[in-house]
Amino acid sequence: MKLKLIFLDIDGTILTWGKGISRGVREGLKKARALGHQVFICTGRSFCTLPAELDDLELDGILASAGSDIWIHGKNVHRTFMEPSLVRRACAFLEQMGAIYVLEGFNHVYVSERGARILAGSEPVPEDNPELARWKDFFRKRNNVGNIEDWEREKEPIPKIAFTVWSEEEVQTVSKAMEQEFYVAFFLPTSQIYYNGELISKTSNKGTAIRWTADFLNKGVEDTIAFGDSMNDYQMIEQAGCGVVMENGDARLKEIADQVCESVEEDGVIRELERMGVIPMENRSEDIH
Repeated sequence: MKLKLIFLDIDGTILTWGKGISRGVREGLKKARALGHQVFICTGRSFCTLPAELDDLELDGILASAGSDIWIHGKNVHRTFMEPSLVRRACAFLEQMGAIYVLEGFNHVYVSERGARILAGSEPVPEDNPELARWKDFFRKRNNVGNIEDWEREKEPIPKIAFTVWSEEEVQTVSKAMEQEFYVAFFLPTSQIYYNGELISKTSNKGTAIRWTADFLNKGVEDTIAFGDSMNDYQMIEQAGCGVVMENGDARLKEIADQVCESVEEDGVIRELERMGVIPMENRSEDIH
């Protein structure tokens, strides 16, 4: 088989919140690299917010900040970011909406005033969804978190904005107001209380990132395989040589997929790589987790 570049989203694709990355995924990706294929994380998360579960995962690179920050073989080889005036307009609009939001810089994150209260627990909320729980965990453990006023003083480049609104009506309001200046991606809601989304650059996304990486490595896009589950993976799934969506993924994403594989809980990434012949088929007579 011709050697492939394999691009993997994290949350909902290889990582399950509260369970981590399974042994089966780790071993399968290790086999792929041993055969000469290259494995990359392609995530909406900024480099400074990557989860500890990736620390011992064998990788050839990381495409972070929804494709705006590219690391290959341990070196930062490409970065883009939003115009500060565009970021300020987005902040002002999200404040008016009563949203909580996080500016995800390359080295620090900056949290809105209400967001900081909620993440610190001083403003109670009815329940946590996985995205909010992830941010609360990050807020407790990391020291590279500041508030919006810190960003205004420091002007660190911002490649992506994460946010939460509180109703389906607000989802539509944000989408209509922001779609001219950003690609607006909402995650599948896990409750009727929180609607998590991202504002992503119109010119730098996961799709442009895998094309840039393939070109950098002198590979054709036809030799790329991408796995994802949510709407911030849309361009990646659309532009990869083979775009694969998890069974637990967004139905809108499945409409453009070349393949749909088993869920993250079933190690769908590895099962699909086996079917493609990228790695040898394994006998799974016991629990793979």
